Amino acid sequence: MYFGGDVYSSVDPFATALGCEDGAISFIGSDEAAKALDPKAVDLADDFLTPGFVHAGLVLDGSAPTASELHEQGFTHVHALGSAEAIAEFSAEAPQGLSIIDYPTLNAESADAEAVRASTDAADLLSRQSLPALSLFVRVESNDRLEQVLERLGNEAAHAQRHGFRLLLDFAVAAAQVEALGRSGVAITLDPARPQPLSQLLAAGAQVSLSHSQSSPWASVRDAVVGENGIGARAGFNAATRFAHRAAGNPEGGVLAPGAAADIVRWKVERLVVQVADPRVAAWSTDPRSGTPGLPELAPEVPLPTRVEL
Repeated sequence: MYFGGDVYSSVDPFATALGCEDGAISFIGSDEAAKALDPKAVDLADDFLTPGFVHAGLVLDGSAPTASELHEQGFTHVHALGSAEAIAEFSAEAPQGLSIIDYPTLNAESADAEAVRASTDAADLLSRQSLPALSLFVRVESNDRLEQVLERLGNEAAHAQRHGFRLLLDFAVAAAQVEALGRSGVAITLDPARPQPLSQLLAAGAQVSLSHSQSSPWASVRDAVVGENGIGARAGFNAATRFAHRAAGNPEGGVLAPGAAADIVRWKVERLVVQVADPRVAAWSTDPRSGTPGLPELAPEVPLPTRVEL
């Protein structure tokens, strides 16, 4: 049981305490109730509890951070693409508390193997006479190639959606692709450190999750918020947590609520606010009375949150 902090939960946006039992969240509420339930509850000393971040598209290419480094940054889940050998090596040193969903890479020798769930090049997908009947994560390297992939998937949209196809977009998405991505129904993962039309993608109905090239997941959320096409901090945080779980077929993940997995990270923060990309066109009220849970302020001049061991 923890008390004396702030808990990011839509169940109780003013919660200051959280309890866990048998790997699941058992309580969210007030300090008084927490201490009554458990006199030995741990004082958070004003720290902030959130769901763990998800790296929704880590390419194991030799330059990727290690599993331990990602866990230290506040990630609790990683969707890893790479060779079977690279995934095994990455997984072998993963610390407790970091879950890995693996997408072994497609290659010429294993093109028909059921174990293969990722493609390093969209050409593999485009060249097939029929789309595979398995969860497939396709890495797309340019807007030109994306246009071809979307045309290919558009002919078999129901199949792609049914089997949980995903696209890892390793480039700045062009505005001309936004509507097609929204119509496709296919989950997309992109890096907000590049200029991305995030607000337009979400408005078009695209299912967006984040990959991360920054040294902190909060820096990625800040990249998603700040800029000409920025989104609200809550939408950015959801893309880095809940939406990434949803992309991998787990719609219940990435939230702090009774009965949910105890997927929790503790942070030292400067202050909590309800931050939007442009306060003149806020999609929800920033008034505390609205009950919108706060997130760390992500202005460039404010230090990013730092992880604290639970």
